[in-house]
Parts: sequence; C-alpha cells; structure tokens
Amino acid sequence: MKRILFFILIASIISCKNAGESRITDYTITEKDLIPEGVAFDEKTQTIYIGSTYKRKIISIDKNGKVADFIGEGQDDIKSVIGIEVDEKTNSLWAISCEAAEVLPLKNQGSKQWTSSVFQFRLADGKLFGTYPLDKDSVFLNDLTVADNGKVYVTESMNAIVYVINPGSDRMQELVNLKQFQFLNGICFADLPGYLFVASTQGIVRIDLATRQFSLLPEASSLKAADIDGLAFYDNYFIAHQSTAVTRFYLSPKRDSIVKADTLNSGKEFDASTTGEVSAGNYYFIVNSQIQSGIDYANKKLKPLDSLTNTIIRRIKL
Repeated sequence: MKRILFFILIASIISCKNAGESRITDYTITEKDLIPEGVAFDEKTQTIYIGSTYKRKIISIDKNGKVADFIGEGQDDIKSVIGIEVDEKTNSLWAISCEAAEVLPLKNQGSKQWTSSVFQFRLADGKLFGTYPLDKDSVFLNDLTVADNGKVYVTESMNAIVYVINPGSDRMQELVNLKQFQFLNGICFADLPGYLFVASTQGIVRIDLATRQFSLLPEASSLKAADIDGLAFYDNYFIAHQSTAVTRFYLSPKRDSIVKADTLNSGKEFDASTTGEVSAGNYYFIVNSQIQSGIDYANKKLKPLDSLTNTIIRRIKL
C-alpha cells in the first residue's frame, strides 16, 4: 500500500471571472518543493497524477483528494519527471525522465550531462514495465502523447526531433526532424485523423503522420501561438500554457489554421503554469509549478523551502 503523504485541501467551487469559464475547483498541495511539471488523468479511477522535477517522483491524487506517492523518490533511478500521460488501454503511465542540472536541479544530483529516457509504469501498483533511453548526448525529452493505436510520440527539445515508440518495440525511433523550429514542447492529437500537433518557439506545427510532411499553423495577425509549454485539444481549440496564462487557440474547420484566441484562465497566483490534461469535459492543470521562481539558477539549486509556496492544481469545467 502506498504511504499517504498529506491531504489535498479542496477549495469550494467558485464563480469564474474569465470568459468561457463556468466552474473552478482548486487542489492545494502542501509539499512545497515538489516543483511539478507533468499532469496526467486516469478517467477510470478519477485519479490525477503529478510529476515532480525536484523530488524525482510521481504523486497520485485520488477522487477523494487523498495524496500518495505513486512512485517514490528516485524509484527505478528516475530523474526529473517531465511529461506524463495515462495509457488506459494498457493500464499504464508513461513518464519522461530527464537529467539537466542547469535547469532542473535534483534533490540528489548525479551526472552533469543532459540525458533523457521514457519510463512506463503499471497503474495498479507503480511497477516498472520498461524504459526507453535516448542514447544520445545533450538531449531533453519534454512531452509525450499516446495514440489510439498504442504508439507513443515524444518531443525532444534540444535538437527539435519528434520520436515514436511503437508497440512491442524496446527503443525510440526518430519520426521527423523539425530543425527549422526551436524548442519543441507540448504535443497532442486533435480531431483530425492522421495528424499530430507540436508546440515550438515559433508556434504550433502540424505533422502528417502518413507522409511526415509538416507545416506551421498559420495564425490570424493579432495572435501569437508561440512559446507554449503544455498543449491539449478539446472541441475545436487547443489549450496552451504560456507561463502566466492558459490560452485557447481556436482552429478552422479543416484544422489548418488558428482563427482566434481567448484566455481560459489566468491570475496573480500563476507562476510558470506548465501542463494540463483534458478528461470528460474538464481540464486539470498546474497553476504555479515555480519551475522559474523556485530555482536559484545562478547556483543551480532549489531556493530555501520557506521561500516556496503551496502548489495549486486546478480543474476547470470546459
């Protein structure tokens, strides 16, 4: 049985001030040095999963608000946990493990090189199914998504490459090199079969999986779908994290351009909002990861605990 760490404080449902919102629920995590990055949601059990960059672990939040370690600190030699996603067909959780001392100080620092792997854990008990290392120097796997056919697509930020893990394979394969774009990040599917969407510094890139051709989604002149972290899709829009706000970018009927945008959520409590997950008409996301404000980058270490704040995980009904 997993050891219970602390309880979530579930705020009352409050009226929302931003356009398009109807209800908000906040979950407050009191483990201040978690420094979370990834979010996943298991619809079967109504469980939220949060990855920790500093503690090198993944926590679970059950439907009653109880928090526990899904995997413990450094379990199976996992490093900073970045993107995560539930794969309900295989009852597993995929997680990216990265070591990048310059930007992600670990509680127990090891190698100074930038290394990355993908881990697959069993949802029932956190047992490791397998690992998929990227055997290259200076790499930073960032986010991932699981297709209906079981393929796992992964972004690599340093070299702007999208990788794929095919079912039954024991390694990642390069899918497409997007070298004309910088810092690939969030990745997701939309409701356009056969196409994958990836966030980059310049904007959102659409990839045709059959031909491996790609292009930057055109935007209306007043919009800026750039510098996005987490990326998700719902109805007819992308949900994108842009540091101090969560933005909705609405797509054309053919999903080949961005036609308008609005703010889904923002506020003074936002502090490097990173990623989120859509499930059953709700969006679960990290409001204040502190991945910027909580790290002393000059000395490559976490700031003192008393200077950090509780982490807010927010649910918005879309």
